[in-house]
Parts: sequence; C-alpha cells; structure tokens
Amino acid sequence: MTYSQRLTQASSSDIAYLEYQIGTVKEELEQADGDRIRYESELTQLRSSLTDHANSFKDAAKEQNLVHQLAEVQTRMVTIRTRLVQLQDELEKLAD
Repeated sequence: MTYSQRLTQASSSDIAYLEYQIGTVKEELEQADGDRIRYESELTQLRSSLTDHANSFKDAAKEQNLVHQLAEVQTRMVTIRTRLVQLQDELEKLAD
C-alpha cells in the first residue's frame, strides 16, 4: 500500500469517527434539551399552582431545586454545543 493510499484510508477512518462523534453529541444535546423542557414545564406548573398565601417552605425548596437543575442543564447544553462546533470544524478540516 502506498503512502497516499494509507493516508486516504486513515482520513476515511478519521472522518467516520468524527461523524459518529457528531451523531453522539447531537443525541446528547437532544437529551439535554428534553431535560430543559421538562424542568421549565415543572417550574411553570409549580409557579402557577402556588398562591401568594400558600407558598410553603417545601414548595420554595422545590422551586429553588428546579431553578438550579434548569441552570445546570443550560450550562451543559452550552458545553455540548461548543463540543459539537469543535467536532464539525475538525470534520471540515479533514474534508479539505
């Protein structure tokens, strides 16, 4: 096998690996987005069910927990999106 053939084969393997990684990261982003939607929904439901006079300590703690979980998932989504862009850039470089 010539050097050129080995290089082509290695590039094909790298491209396939990056495409697989991109797919995996996209799935992870979809899952995180589903979590975000669920937390937002739960938070909206909790807030709409509370009255000004019925704001118990338990409900306040639950609301604080949901806000924290929502912030965490949003941070995770930013990290995932950054990784996705990096992988796509790597793929573009290999394709050139």
